[in-house]
Amino acid sequence: MFNSEKFSSPLFALVALPFSTVSTGELTYHVPDSLVTKITLGSCVIVSVNKRKTTGIITSFLSSVDSLVGKNIKDILDVVEKDVVFSQDILRLWRWSSSYYLTSPGEMLSTILPSGLRSESDRIVKLKKQKKGRKPLTASSEEVGSADEEILSLSSLSTTEQQIVTFLRAKARVTTKILKRQFPTLALNKALQHLEAVGIVEVREHLPRHRHALQVQAKPRADIASRENAIMLSAPQVQALQEINAAVQATRFQTFLLYGVTGSGKTEVYLQAAQQAVALGKSVLLLVPEIALTSQLVEGVEQRFGAQVAVLHSGLVASERWAEWRRIARGEACIVVGVRSAVFAPMHLLGLVIVDEEHDTAYKQQDGVRYNARDLAVMRGQLASCPVILGSATPSLESYANGQTTRYAMLTLPERVESRPLPVIEVVDLRKERKGEGGDAIFSPLLKQALVENYQAGKQSLLFVNRRGYANYLQCQLCGEVVTCKQCSVTLTFHLKGRLLRCHYCGFAQSAFDQCPACRESSLTGAGFGTEQVEEALRNFLPDARTARLDRDSVSRRGALSRVIKAWRAHELDVLIGTQMVAKGHDVPGVTLVGVLRADSSLHFPDFRAAERTFQVLTQVAGRAGRGDENGRVILQTYLPQHYSVRFTARQDFTRFATHELRYRKQLGYPPFVRMVCIRCEGQDEEKVRASANHVAEHLVANTRDLQKALPIILGPAPAPLERINGRTRWHVLIKSEDRRVLHAVVRKTAEQLRAQIRAAGVRLVVDVDPYDML
Repeated sequence: MFNSEKFSSPLFALVALPFSTVSTGELTYHVPDSLVTKITLGSCVIVSVNKRKTTGIITSFLSSVDSLVGKNIKDILDVVEKDVVFSQDILRLWRWSSSYYLTSPGEMLSTILPSGLRSESDRIVKLKKQKKGRKPLTASSEEVGSADEEILSLSSLSTTEQQIVTFLRAKARVTTKILKRQFPTLALNKALQHLEAVGIVEVREHLPRHRHALQVQAKPRADIASRENAIMLSAPQVQALQEINAAVQATRFQTFLLYGVTGSGKTEVYLQAAQQAVALGKSVLLLVPEIALTSQLVEGVEQRFGAQVAVLHSGLVASERWAEWRRIARGEACIVVGVRSAVFAPMHLLGLVIVDEEHDTAYKQQDGVRYNARDLAVMRGQLASCPVILGSATPSLESYANGQTTRYAMLTLPERVESRPLPVIEVVDLRKERKGEGGDAIFSPLLKQALVENYQAGKQSLLFVNRRGYANYLQCQLCGEVVTCKQCSVTLTFHLKGRLLRCHYCGFAQSAFDQCPACRESSLTGAGFGTEQVEEALRNFLPDARTARLDRDSVSRRGALSRVIKAWRAHELDVLIGTQMVAKGHDVPGVTLVGVLRADSSLHFPDFRAAERTFQVLTQVAGRAGRGDENGRVILQTYLPQHYSVRFTARQDFTRFATHELRYRKQLGYPPFVRMVCIRCEGQDEEKVRASANHVAEHLVANTRDLQKALPIILGPAPAPLERINGRTRWHVLIKSEDRRVLHAVVRKTAEQLRAQIRAAGVRLVVDVDPYDML
């Protein structure tokens, strides 16, 4: 593990710690002789910080030097797991990402470590065993253990110590955390030290439990197996695979943007490229936006690679996640499939990185350290000298712009597999629809007729509406009052089930009013519609159709999501109604009709990416149609049929859309032509938040005065589009520049100058590099 002959005794190590209060992210510890042969660079160890025990990673070793000898340097307490070692590319990624995202190394490390390792380390306490031949000691003629256990007299112990020993008799072994909960008022540490000194109890470090990792159920499925045997790659697939495999074999970093229309076979390119890497003895990292919504891709990977697959996602409890990490670190899994946090998985000999649906906003972390897993995946590939595949039918404009230069290599799959045609897309102009008395406000006559005909033909239909609940909000028809959330700057959504008003930001819920809260008249009515109302309206003309909803409300219970998707794929449902969840990764051959009820709803968000996101979701949901032997049909209902995002979706022309949108972005100075950072101040006191935002803007201006080039543009301060969420007021300042280094230097200097002052005012300072959610 470690060659101690290179260093003189004593030996010291720098240990990276998951605490933002450690400025460098690392502290120096002494390596005791008992651990010298058990540790190496990247080892996970248990150390003490300010009387707390936590997990850290060894980043380097130091031999005995004058500056350390004689100082009170703490010992490393233990090794978490001998075989769990973080590779050097992970440590380099840690340092790079903390610098790029303008956060402390410790806070970045807390993001990297799995939850089973991040928390404060505990200790195990148990009674020691009786040595044979020792005279038993009793207390009030009561024995404290069986004949083969150490039997002790409690009379010589303090009351506190007696209580602990009595508790241990029943529990045999407990953690110090349990003891603290049981005896919150006792001087616990002092009592344990004495009990350990006199040989009554044994206290040792509590390492993470070694639960068995999740076992991949690689059961053969007839439909998958038959399709595998029949797979014939198209010429574009072969060409793309050849270029990727060449980079894998040469151990060469290169980023490939795999742009393929929906249903063009990107997944098969991923799998065969992964097979090539595994055959060369290398490991593969595959990132997906959400495990549950890309279940078919995960199943395909498990079917192809079996027990070699490890899966990392938020649905795992801490012990399960830790077990999977152990498998990965020990080389027992060479294929890792996971969501954004899996970009930090402790893989060795990394040979290929794949990011599926690279445009998806789920790769951008929206709390804590606001990193983008797609961008970190590219950096990880560079650090590991291996190729990276970014795949999408609707690439992000940042990736597409890179693909137009030599930075990314563009690989194109222009047709669907087996030369299947793309679905025909029809646009319905809702402005021209005459809705007389009793008319349908949800379904146009064209879409209603198409749904009836598709059902009668025994085919499946998909309905997309980007709103959950029954009505978007309640409004008084007499005084105009709109029911809003008291904690957030948003309206409350009306849910028919339980007649509840819910805030989809802070989670607040209450029973719906019978009367207007302002004028006290019974005149509240719902405005707009969501998935619940669509399902109700559908039953009016298709009462016998088997329907289901796919949104965050309908699948909130454990297992509900997988049940709906399984029924959908098995053709046990005729119509599926859903939000953006229905657009991600579902390949259901029976779907021949897709209806989009409000194609323009996402265009009204105060976000420069609104048109891009609209084009992406419309194209993705339209791509669910016609993946089997039958041709697909898509009907888009919209009030803005002339908007270029809708027009180019109808033509299924990503290239024209990207050209148009990039021209617009360049004129207005938005990414990818500039880099951007959002600095947000948030807190409960509105005046202090506003004052803090003003201080931020003033310091940004002052810190840019001496710049000779790439002078950043500062916008704000201003209230965030959603000014109040969960009772906290939010103001932000945007700063952008063509030079990333200049931009980051100015923001870093400003944050260092103001962070302590703003924190003292009870305001939180949030720095978001390359922001995605401007709300």
